[in-house]
Amino acid sequence: MEFTNLMNKKIDMDVKIYIDASLCISCGICEEVCPFGLPERNSKDKYEITHPDLCTECSACKRNCPVQAIFMKEVKGCGCLWDAKTYSKNKSKDNFGCGDNSCC
Repeated sequence: MEFTNLMNKKIDMDVKIYIDASLCISCGICEEVCPFGLPERNSKDKYEITHPDLCTECSACKRNCPVQAIFMKEVKGCGCLWDAKTYSKNKSKDNFGCGDNSCC
């Protein structure tokens, strides 16, 4: 499967998920919202997924990435943290919810 990122760079997806280092701003949101902690900061101070086979494709990281540096073969499924950025800003448990992409 092939994707084109925002910089019109073609990305051949042999894996479920990929973080484009040229777009990553090292904010760490992906690491924070991933339920399995898959995104890791590498030696170049960018994030990468070293074990993409463990990704459940919940899309929490992709939906919260402020620069859309994450590409994945998204499936309809869990996504319980899809609005983690909004929740984090509001800090209100009343506003937290899984929405339509829920496994809950």
